[in-house]
Amino acid sequence: MKVGKCPICGGDTKEDIVEVQEMIEGEAYIIKGVKAEVCVQCGERMYSLDEMRRIEKVREEIRNRVIKPIEVRKVAVVSL
Repeated sequence: MKVGKCPICGGDTKEDIVEVQEMIEGEAYIIKGVKAEVCVQCGERMYSLDEMRRIEKVREEIRNRVIKPIEVRKVAVVSL
């Protein structure tokens, strides 16, 4: 997927591998290795349809307890 320009701010985008944070059934998960176009100006991320399907498949595998974490991180939660 090559977007080129950010639909939010008009900045240039670049291909990158990112982490996607998800809350699933009250638990925090990080999906690593996600391909995205990322705006170098505002940080907006855009995902291809295929990548969105891959993310949704992982979400479903997490819900069904089919997939196991490759690592566990401590997450701090704060309030404003």
